[in-house]
Amino acid sequence: MDMMSMRLEKLRQADLNLLVTFAAIAEEKSITAAASRLLLSQPAVSRALQRARAMFEDDLLIRSPNGFELTLRGRKILDELEGLLPRMENLVAPALFDPMREKSHFRISGPDNVCTVVLPRLCRQYANGRYQVQFEFLPWQSGVAELVEHGQLDLVLRNDEGLLPSHFQLEKLYKENWICAVARDSHFGDRLSLKQYLSASHVVVSPYEGVQTIPDKQLAALGAKRSSCIRVPYFGVALQCLPGTELVLTLTSGMTSVIKNDRRLRLVQAPPQLHAFHFLMAWHPRLNSDPRHVWLRGAMRSTAAALNS
Repeated sequence: MDMMSMRLEKLRQADLNLLVTFAAIAEEKSITAAASRLLLSQPAVSRALQRARAMFEDDLLIRSPNGFELTLRGRKILDELEGLLPRMENLVAPALFDPMREKSHFRISGPDNVCTVVLPRLCRQYANGRYQVQFEFLPWQSGVAELVEHGQLDLVLRNDEGLLPSHFQLEKLYKENWICAVARDSHFGDRLSLKQYLSASHVVVSPYEGVQTIPDKQLAALGAKRSSCIRVPYFGVALQCLPGTELVLTLTSGMTSVIKNDRRLRLVQAPPQLHAFHFLMAWHPRLNSDPRHVWLRGAMRSTAAALNS
């Protein structure tokens, strides 16, 4: 028997559906959640796990206070499956996704400053009645990585300073600079030196409690720290705090038009020590070959293209 025949014989004896069930339990860490995701009963999923253990001659998953945890063999198998399953799915799925004929629902999350820049362009391009796709933007939250892991988010838009699991796929979308917004009648000039910036009182936008923002990280690298009297989770709210005050708001350059359209506010150049950064899109590697997701990533690139020009 040649090598190819031996491989085919081993595959014929294996139940490849067990790989899908094992991957679902490993990602969800729960038989109940995996059963719901796979549209199977809990007993069916439990039996499939037992058969998978027999097939691999390993426990694969063991119970812990936080749900199922992988054994060393289970982790190795799951790592292989993260690249293998999308390719297997692509063999039986349509090679291309046609957004004008096929309906699809995409779930995306990002801070409000990137959504303010990207979402209007996305709507102008794809929410015109010719496309069958739907976009749902979910609120930015601390557990966003878990939502991606569990298939509850298709794509995450975030800055390049954020911490994401190392196995996530990342791609730069566009570059942003820092600008400052102040009340129109405030005493500030057209630009702020680092000394003026540090002596001012700031409105700080911080979506996560206790997590340093990019400007604060850049200042800390210089041994400096700004003073803030109020912290809020959204840039839209922070802008409303400026009129009638001497507060400074540091925000991304993509929001320039928002300030220019508000007669109560004006732009001030930020200190040059606050340097540019990139916004990224991030996704789970199991979606690499999914035709729907390939189209989504292309749509995001197209939307962001004008921002890079």
